[in-house]
Order: sequence, then C-alpha cells, then structure tokens
Amino acid sequence: MRLQARRWLFFLAVFLTVFLCDLAAARAAAPGWSLLDEVRALAEKNYAGPIDQATLEAGAVRGLVESLGDPYSEYIAPEDLSSFASSLNDEYTGVGIIFQEVEGQVVISNIVPGSPAARLGVRAGSVVESVDGRPVKGLPLEEVAGLLKGQPGTYLDLTVTMPGSDSRHSYFLRREVIRPPVVSSRLLAGPVGYLYLRSFPYWAPGEVETALAELEDQGARGLILDLRGNPGGYLDAALEIASLFLLWDKPVVQVVRRDKKVTVLRSRGPGQDLPMVVLVDRDTASAAEILAGALQANHAAILIGTRTYGKGALQTIFPLSNGGVLKLTTAYYLTPAGQAIDGEGLIPDIEVTEGREQLDRALKVLRAQIAPPLVAGNLACR
Repeated sequence: MRLQARRWLFFLAVFLTVFLCDLAAARAAAPGWSLLDEVRALAEKNYAGPIDQATLEAGAVRGLVESLGDPYSEYIAPEDLSSFASSLNDEYTGVGIIFQEVEGQVVISNIVPGSPAARLGVRAGSVVESVDGRPVKGLPLEEVAGLLKGQPGTYLDLTVTMPGSDSRHSYFLRREVIRPPVVSSRLLAGPVGYLYLRSFPYWAPGEVETALAELEDQGARGLILDLRGNPGGYLDAALEIASLFLLWDKPVVQVVRRDKKVTVLRSRGPGQDLPMVVLVDRDTASAAEILAGALQANHAAILIGTRTYGKGALQTIFPLSNGGVLKLTTAYYLTPAGQAIDGEGLIPDIEVTEGREQLDRALKVLRAQIAPPLVAGNLACR
C-alpha cells in the first residue's frame, strides 16, 4: 500500500513538474500582454464599481499610445472622428459666419466669401440675437458655434440686428461644408507682392497658384510669403506649393523612416524666379517648416523672423476595427540640406523679433534686389 502511494505521489510530482514547465514555456514564448490581462481580470473580478468593457479598452489603448512619449501620436475614438477630420481638413459644417464676444453680445466679425451667409447678404458687424429662436446673448461662444453646426443640407433661422438699430433681420440659411480661404494677397508698393498662407489643407495649392498668377498680372517684381502662425497641414499640399516656387527636380524635403532609409521628395515644377522673402516665427510649424526649409536650402528665398516651432514629424492615419483611428508618427523630416527640423526648428537668415519690423525688413530687402541698377550711360554731370 505504501509502495502504491509512493508511486502515485511520484506520478503526481512528475505531472506537476511537466505542467509548470509547459506553463512557464508558454508564457515565455507568447509575446502577449500577460500583465495587462492580469490587471483586467483582477479589476473585472474585484472592482467594487461598474465596469464598461469599451471604456476599459479605450483607456488601455490611450495609455499605450501615451507611453510612446510622442506628443503627436494619439488614439481618436469613433465619437471624436468627425471633429478630428474637420480640424485636419480645416473645414467645418456651418453657414459661414465668424463671430466674437463683445460686451456680452455675439458679434459677427467676418463672413466667409461664397458661403450661405455671404450669398444671402448677412453683414459683418451684425449682432446675433437668436439661432432657431434661442437667444444667444450671454452664451459661451462654443455653445453658439454648436447651434450653428449640423448636418449639411439642414437649415437654421438666424436673427440679427445692427448696432444702434432696433430693426431685426432673419435669414433662413442652409448649412454647408465651409472651406475658409487660407490665402490672402495684395500688391505692396515697390512693387512687391504679399501672400499670406494660413495653413496647408489639401486645397491650399490651388489658392496659392491663383494668388501668384494675380500678383504677377498686377506687376509684382518681388514676393513676400508670410508663414507666420502657420501650423502646417498635409505633406502633399506642402510639396505642391513648393513646386510652384522651385524648378523641377529641386529637393524639397528628406523623409527618414524607422529603418533609417532616407527618401528625398522633389519639386515637380514649374517654379518661379522672382526674388523672395519668407516670414517665419515660433508658430511656423510642420508643413510650413518644410516649405520654408526647402526655399532656404535651395537659395530660393531669404528667411526673416525668428526660429520656427520645430515639428518635423510625419503622422500616418490608421483606421481601426472599432471605427476610430490611430494617428501615429511614422517618419521624421530633414531639410534638403540634411538639417533636422523636429525639436530644432529653422534658423532665419535675418533674425527680427517684432512683427511689424519683420515685414518692413522684408520690404527693404526685396526693394534693394528689384531696384533698377545704375547704368553708366544714364549718369549726367551738371
């Protein structure tokens, strides 16, 4: 009997040894998330409060992305995707009015050209009294913006008054996708063309091309490109705009991916040959730094202003199975000269800190370049 018991103990010991070895081997071989699974199981079994599985999963995903230590990578939940896409594309659904708070009133400061509000004659300076019958005086501007937004094709009733007048005007406006102009331009004395680029949505190259053609038709002989405060946008938009200024095959930017492989993206032309100054500041970032760096490295423009922001990281958008997306940094930018942008920024050729002085210095530099040279035959002695 004792012998049989010893045999059973022997077989049990062998079984437990084999089982534990297999378990240890499985844990070592599986590249899993055993700690995460362990914490989740403990929370599900022991947590005193309610648990929502989707919230737990989203929190774990956000924690994973945040642990990368990259300020530009993020998880976008399905319910946040619409607003994320609008901000990325620099467009929104509305009626085309821009407003601000003045002494507790909502005052229309500008009207987007071509928008529903512009077509029906809504005027800047009007005071918004109500939206769909709801008074807006005293409401936070974010709440007023929410009243104006909605699905494209839906309508709203906007009631306004003009300052100093008791008469009210109502407008029945159809909501549309609004793309605010990102380019403004004018001809300065000199003659110097001035072109301000606000951001880099996918339609920006067309606006820049149109503005350049108009400035040249007006007789511009020099050009100021103002990128101050420009937060960037799409890489493709930056490449297309750079191609408007740089001759064919000139390098625009170097892209360095995780395998350290370097890809040089080049201009597609046609380029232009006007003397040029680019204005930059600490808020010039991302695609704006790519464009400014390309023009500086190719000696196509003089940079005036202050050191730029220093965002030289490329994000790729990956769709996820739950309807959200992962915005992940997948590469870094270098200038055509191999200079790092991320965390460094661009150093201007001429450093000027004050905004108005930056424009004045740009005008002075360009007018010196486009002034007609003195010709000996034109000199006269009196």
